[in-house]
Amino acid sequence: MLVTKERIKGHYEVTKTLWATDYVWVPQEEVVERRRLEEVLCPWHASYAQWIKEERAHPEEQVRIEMEALDGPNVAPEGGLES
Repeated sequence: MLVTKERIKGHYEVTKTLWATDYVWVPQEEVVERRRLEEVLCPWHASYAQWIKEERAHPEEQVRIEMEALDGPNVAPEGGLES
């Protein structure tokens, strides 16, 4: 079987923390297999595709999050509710 190779001028290094995922470009010439090219150049595509899949499965959750962001915090006024 013939494997196609591609020469690229860098790749992203992925660092995951508890609150985020960082993608840092590393300029380094290298040769990768064509089937891995997308993974090396755009490592966030897999997690983005998963997010889209979950949003399509539960669109009401995204609507709730957006409405909460627009409304601001639901905090009772000082002194409680007015009559």
